[in-house]
Amino acid sequence: MALLLKAKRAGAVPAAVFFVLFFTLFSLLGSVFLSVGVGNPVNKVTASLLSSQSFKVDAGSYFVSKSLETAKGDERTLLLKKGPQISETVTSILSNPIFKSEIDQISNIAYAYYTTGSKTNQTIDVKPVVQLALLGLEAVDPQFTQLNKELVKIKPIKLQPQKNGPNAARVKADFKLVVLLLLLLSLLTFGLYLLFAKSAKAALRTLGVAILSEGLFLILLEVIGSAVVKSQAGKATESLAKEAIPIAAHRLLAPLTFSGTVELVIGAILLGVNFLRVRKGGQGTSKAMTP
Repeated sequence: MALLLKAKRAGAVPAAVFFVLFFTLFSLLGSVFLSVGVGNPVNKVTASLLSSQSFKVDAGSYFVSKSLETAKGDERTLLLKKGPQISETVTSILSNPIFKSEIDQISNIAYAYYTTGSKTNQTIDVKPVVQLALLGLEAVDPQFTQLNKELVKIKPIKLQPQKNGPNAARVKADFKLVVLLLLLLSLLTFGLYLLFAKSAKAALRTLGVAILSEGLFLILLEVIGSAVVKSQAGKATESLAKEAIPIAAHRLLAPLTFSGTVELVIGAILLGVNFLRVRKGGQGTSKAMTP
């Protein structure tokens, strides 16, 4: 402890400023990393969409309305006659855990392929998803069995090594390195601040205020971001996009709220401990001065 708390303002102020700077960047980029760098972000969005009943209902109605735009003859007659049942069936398909599992599997294969920097070509068979959808539609009307012949025309998704543009595997690794570096710089600069701080109480107060402020900043950022996304989604021409965009964005912005809440709690605890220490110290001084 003799090496710390030297009460040198010339060293304490710059150290505190750099600590706040590095910790701000760490909080922000760390939240982004939690959103898109930990786990498959596509699966996170898919889970949010498929857990929204309003989205699934709208998706069913959207499927029927878009199909009617190009449908002719018997196909159009079928859609007009059994539109509500078809819409309900699409909603039911989207609620099927098997359907979600198939979608997640496709997404995971693609995600792993690009984030591991694979150098070989690969394909993903999407027919199981289509077959599952057709089984549901066939229960509405046998005419949908005619679509089975179209299955052979569905080609697998081709995955090829990235030759142009940023390498996803490298970007993810560099992003993780930057977050870790910012964490280390935050700890280092706070250590320097401890070296020059006036007292332990001052150091605790500075740390508490910084963390509390960062928590408020992240939560405010999430609120503003959600409002902007909702506003932009309202301008979308497709009704389903208006429903889906805010849901997807909320899932990706959620780590900001999580990190902000954690930092608010930690900051409040640190300030609370500092307040109790100051109050206890003040009471001890008053007792010592009492004759």
